[in-house]
Amino acid sequence: MRITSVEAVPLAWPLPRERMRWWSDYGPRTEMHALIVRVRTDEGIVGYGEVHLGYGYTRGACYAAKTIVEKELAPIVIGQDPTRPELLWERMYNDPRSDLALRYGHSCPRLGRRGLTVCAMSGIEMAVWDVFARSLGVPIHKLLGGGYRDRLPAYASGGHAPPEHAAEEAISYVEKGFRAIKMRVGGMDAPEIPKRSVERVRIVREAIGPEVMLMIDAHGSLNVRQAIRLAREVEEFDIAWFEEPVSSDNWRGMAQVRRSTVIPIATGENDFTPFDFRDIIRMEAADILQPDLAVCGGFTSARRIAALAQAEGLQCVPHVWGSAILFVASLHLAAAIPNCPIFEFRQDECALFNDLISEPLTIDEEGYVSVPQGPGLGVEFDLDEAARKFPFE
Repeated sequence: MRITSVEAVPLAWPLPRERMRWWSDYGPRTEMHALIVRVRTDEGIVGYGEVHLGYGYTRGACYAAKTIVEKELAPIVIGQDPTRPELLWERMYNDPRSDLALRYGHSCPRLGRRGLTVCAMSGIEMAVWDVFARSLGVPIHKLLGGGYRDRLPAYASGGHAPPEHAAEEAISYVEKGFRAIKMRVGGMDAPEIPKRSVERVRIVREAIGPEVMLMIDAHGSLNVRQAIRLAREVEEFDIAWFEEPVSSDNWRGMAQVRRSTVIPIATGENDFTPFDFRDIIRMEAADILQPDLAVCGGFTSARRIAALAQAEGLQCVPHVWGSAILFVASLHLAAAIPNCPIFEFRQDECALFNDLISEPLTIDEEGYVSVPQGPGLGVEFDLDEAARKFPFE
């Protein structure tokens, strides 16, 4: 079997501002985007993946990422065997020196060793794993070692409401059946940092009670002093983790925050390849690593990151904020690694998440989300129909 074509199809869903009740420090948006990669083979098997486009305004990133997928990376994998996804990862990452890298066992990356090129690699690599698994009639997590679990406890990822609506929003998640909630703090509460964040956390904890797990996420929007002060002032509210207290540009500062608080520190959604995560571990900057499958380099990269984390006694909890394609792909990753105790379930209004595939994305009565068991990604998806339904114009 050989790869015959690789294409990236952008999707868009308009979102009128009046329908956005609240938003984070990334601000309001008028449309949401997804870039879906389709890999075709000479045996008629088709696989899908997703490229992460960033946050805020992402229309321009759609054009750039599509070009990288189709003009820069596709020529490397077309004609290659899709049942060798890890080899294809090395070729995409190291080309034109991949033979040198494989001969001597060290990386020889191109200039695009981070950033949008790796995001584009991630989408292709996901789709190749989908093809591989479909060719054998098994779900992806079976190829990744067989899987440790068939379902995972899910946490509601939202928490954007101002103080006067924070309790209402949090209670709505509990009423849906979630037993864990993540809320946003930090930059969105400027200029009242950390006072307004602390107030919102207090309101939410009082509303949901002591039995519901509560995490906070600053999107890397704070400086070290602000993050330390916020962490200390919310410790009394039993916070399960403090996500991205400071930017990934400052792992040394993140390590300072970690040493200053009893709250576990989580990070990784904006970091690339195992090499970034190796350095996070070396800096002792985090307790929980959060690779995003559409950012870090796909399944090959994420599995290596999870192994690094496990060797250091750290949890690996994938960041999941994209379309339904990324969601189900990330479920396969979470099922296949031993150190993932919980799974992110986005709660904003986004049709590219809620209405893209035929299978409903839901939790069960215990607050768990099930891992798809069908071949490949394990869901039914028609990209051509999606492009008609969510036209990118």
